[in-house]
Amino acid sequence: MTKGLKNAWEIEAGKMRRRDLTKEETAAIGEEMLKGMLVPDMDQRRRKSVIRTAIDSVRPGRKVQAGR
Repeated sequence: MTKGLKNAWEIEAGKMRRRDLTKEETAAIGEEMLKGMLVPDMDQRRRKSVIRTAIDSVRPGRKVQAGR
């Protein structure tokens, strides 16, 4: 995967959270790429779900589900 693709996903994640990502959150997105959970030909809903899960996995505090 290209660095440009990773940067695009990080920008998308920043827009989802409406803030800059931390180093840990950026690393979590990279780990999902390495595990093969985040691939270029995913549909948008699934991609956002994987990114959201990766970011939430490294954030301290309570794990909050969307819609609650």
